Amino acid sequence: MRLLRGGTEQNKPAEALTDAQLARMARGRDPRAATLVWDRYAGMVRWVLYRSVGPTHDVEDLVQDTFVGFFRNVGTLRDDSSLRPFLVGIALRTARSALRKRRVRRWLRLSDNGTLPEVPTSDGDPRVREAVRRLYAILDELGDRDRLAFVLRHAEGHELTETASALGVSLATVKRILSRAEDHVQLRAKQDDLLSAWLENDDG
Repeated sequence: MRLLRGGTEQNKPAEALTDAQLARMARGRDPRAATLVWDRYAGMVRWVLYRSVGPTHDVEDLVQDTFVGFFRNVGTLRDDSSLRPFLVGIALRTARSALRKRRVRRWLRLSDNGTLPEVPTSDGDPRVREAVRRLYAILDELGDRDRLAFVLRHAEGHELTETASALGVSLATVKRILSRAEDHVQLRAKQDDLLSAWLENDDG
């Protein structure tokens, strides 16, 4: 792997650089920072966005938007070691904006009828694909913040404090948001013949 040139941080192999060092390079407009941050976190950002907005065709565009937002706002990062949660926060704001735009397009009938496209999955069982499609349809009924909180907690496995931090709310607030979202998802899933079977299996 090519070594970076220059001072102490620049002489380290890319994988040896800490997040704090990457953050300083990005804030200093080091031209190598874009590639290094992308290589380390593009996969994570892509997965967070996919889980947040669902299996749409614009996830790659949202990944690009997230990194553009990161480099535009990296100067506001107060703790260099918090590069990862800072980037997750930008990804969530990007997802929230995309969800709003998608709703507006549906209201104005500028896109299709809102049905989700075929869900890519490694499982060949069509029932699994259909269950995922129905779950995302239920998530579409939630408000943006409720949906993102639910995804962070139950799809990404974030702790409550991490979820609250990512959404920029207090712990008490995120608990209320999650309670509301969980109640809605569980109620709607129980009303669905396919999803209710999954719930029963989980309970067992």
